[in-house]
Amino acid sequence: MNSSKHKKRIPAGSKEANDISNNFKSDSSGKLLVFAGKNRSDKKRYVDKLSKSVKKIDLRDIVSTVEEETYENIEALFNSFDGDNLIYLENGDVLNGEYTGNTYSFRRYATPQEKFLLKKIEESKGKFILDLLDEANVTNRLERISDAVITFHAPEGGLGRLFWNLKNVSVHGHTFENKRPLKK
Repeated sequence: MNSSKHKKRIPAGSKEANDISNNFKSDSSGKLLVFAGKNRSDKKRYVDKLSKSVKKIDLRDIVSTVEEETYENIEALFNSFDGDNLIYLENGDVLNGEYTGNTYSFRRYATPQEKFLLKKIEESKGKFILDLLDEANVTNRLERISDAVITFHAPEGGLGRLFWNLKNVSVHGHTFENKRPLKK
């Protein structure tokens, strides 16, 4: 993972994001891409473009409220990889916990579970995509060690925006988006 390559967030669909995904497929040093944002259909298109053999892992099944159990699950997960597949880590937001708003800090820090997962990714021979729905959950450490953070925002056009909003209406028991401030 090369921190000198990219130091900013790149919007999906841009030429730079396409170049990064093309280089990620062929470059043996590329290890981690971070997909941040709620546009799941665009994320799926990017993943399909990267590789046809993708192993999807739901991090909700790995991360537990018990820290030691999470470490054991991550260890078992990495012991099961053969190193040839592209690994798509869905629901990476579970690594970040809940934002309480009881702080004046705009800086986000990695949780111990996130640090352990990132350490295992760095030691692994595989290629990984970490999917985060909330762009505010991209920590400084995650940005530093990833090859790129590609952001997936809602469609810009009128009709596409309307259908996007209708598709993302949530009711009954769903917690609304947290109001964690994005880092400046």
